[in-house]
Amino acid sequence: MILVKTFYGYNELRNFSYLILDKNSGHCWIIDPYEARPIIDYIKKNGLIPKGILNTHQHFDHIRGNAQLEEEFSVPVRKLKNADSIKLDENHLLETVDTPGHTMDHQVFIWKHNAGPWSLFSGDTLFNSGVGNCRGGGDVNALFHTTEKILKTLPPSTLLYPGHDYRKRNMEFAQKVEPENKKVREELHKLLEVNTEELPPLTLEEELKVNPFFRLNSEELRHNIFENNQVDEKEVFIELRRLRDNW
Repeated sequence: MILVKTFYGYNELRNFSYLILDKNSGHCWIIDPYEARPIIDYIKKNGLIPKGILNTHQHFDHIRGNAQLEEEFSVPVRKLKNADSIKLDENHLLETVDTPGHTMDHQVFIWKHNAGPWSLFSGDTLFNSGVGNCRGGGDVNALFHTTEKILKTLPPSTLLYPGHDYRKRNMEFAQKVEPENKKVREELHKLLEVNTEELPPLTLEEELKVNPFFRLNSEELRHNIFENNQVDEKEVFIELRRLRDNW
């Protein structure tokens, strides 16, 4: 049985780190460790066997725990090529996909069950109701291509495990650019009295209803950010990213 354990970094960046583990063998892989100590304690308490560390990209908050975990468990940091995969058990694997945009070396990891996508560990490419910024060595044109040609083509049932909890802030931005979106209003209302870092993952199907970067053809959204509504999807995406950067 393959399970995901989420670790929340209590820092201003609201990092998520993950363990994906085989409960039968005890083997586990560590994804984007921000703080090593809670991960080390969990691994030891549960008698797990670390096989390696995976980083979606090289920004410090996603590799911060690497050195301590390497020293503690003598495990490597694995740098995989596009479409490489790691076997989790007989029916599950973790596949790497290059997703340039937030940084040009960014990758995501797709947990596949019987060759079909099950979950997405998206790092800083895709968040709940948002996408990553491109200010730390990225390119917004590449991020648009990644979003349209890779992320939006995954099955709607795919669960999203992002690199940060920006859910509430991103949802507030979504309401600003698409205020008549009933689903956005409903979801934002639900978030007002909860700790968003403790919420279960959403599916991409749910993201398609509330994430403005997935809703580039929304007439209301286009009308609110452009005087001239006759623009292509890429222009809408770039303008949304610019607005979010300054909001």
